[in-house]
Amino acid sequence: MKNKILALILVIGIIFFLTACKQDKNVLLPPEEDETLTFKFTNLIYQNDESTSYSIGGVGSQFTFSKDTLIVEDDGEVKTYEISYDEVPLTIEEFTKQFTKNNQIPDISSYDNTVQYNLCTSTNDSPGYRLYILDDQYWIGTLYKNYIWRIVSVDLVNEEL
Repeated sequence: MKNKILALILVIGIIFFLTACKQDKNVLLPPEEDETLTFKFTNLIYQNDESTSYSIGGVGSQFTFSKDTLIVEDDGEVKTYEISYDEVPLTIEEFTKQFTKNNQIPDISSYDNTVQYNLCTSTNDSPGYRLYILDDQYWIGTLYKNYIWRIVSVDLVNEEL
């Protein structure tokens, strides 16, 4: 009887531990003071048919986040943007409104935990950026005139203090 109770307590403890580890995975952003997080392109999720690599850069970018800066490295070109992490609840309806056309919009209905961070808005001279956290996936959206022109998935490359 005593062994069964200990085994049950052990199983419950393991479940709580695994759940806590899974939830802690998305607590990367925003970085702490003097910390940077670098993410590298892994997959093209969406691209507006009207966009060009000239207008929004190449696909294989690297993104380095600090507390108030985003550095985008693309084919040797480095651009720095002042950002803030304005968290916005993300619903399917709100996500859909971010696109100029309703065709080929990425389906986010299968994700349980969805968060959007508005990082910086687009201007006449530069794109804006949004970060989407969908369960354990990270997507970065490039904006022009407040509409999504490209979304790429990224993976964490390094974490520096």
